[in-house]
Amino acid sequence: MTESNPPFEIRRRIWLNLVAFFVPVAVAAGFGWYAYDRRDVLLWIPAAVLVAFALPALSGLRDVRTPLFVADDHGVRMRDGRVWVGLLWHEMADVRVEHRSGRFDPRVKVISPDGRKIYTAQLGFTTTSSAAEAETQLAKRRGAAAY
Repeated sequence: MTESNPPFEIRRRIWLNLVAFFVPVAVAAGFGWYAYDRRDVLLWIPAAVLVAFALPALSGLRDVRTPLFVADDHGVRMRDGRVWVGLLWHEMADVRVEHRSGRFDPRVKVISPDGRKIYTAQLGFTTTSSAAEAETQLAKRRGAAAY
């Protein structure tokens, strides 16, 4: 069986994770070298802070090739922390795309059938999809699910 639409995927931007990791590490290495050369203990503090800023990007680099969200003609699969959640279109109470509001990034929200669990996937600058594209692609696939 072939699908009429290729799967819609939301992925992280690889270059953004690389920059968010390597720039602070490079600057921290400079501070570390300078602290070692000058034998100044206080210069190790900004080096440690910069390494701490780089660590979250390291976890993003570990699974950068794995999509955050996949929608096809059958339903959606998405990350919920470290586990995957999959729901068929008829098993969802609602799926919606929320645009940027104030300080909150745009996101896709999937509501479980009983309404108790809300799964979210971020959109925007850090991902490969925009809110407008997500709306279009999800409407196309949800409309194709006629079973």
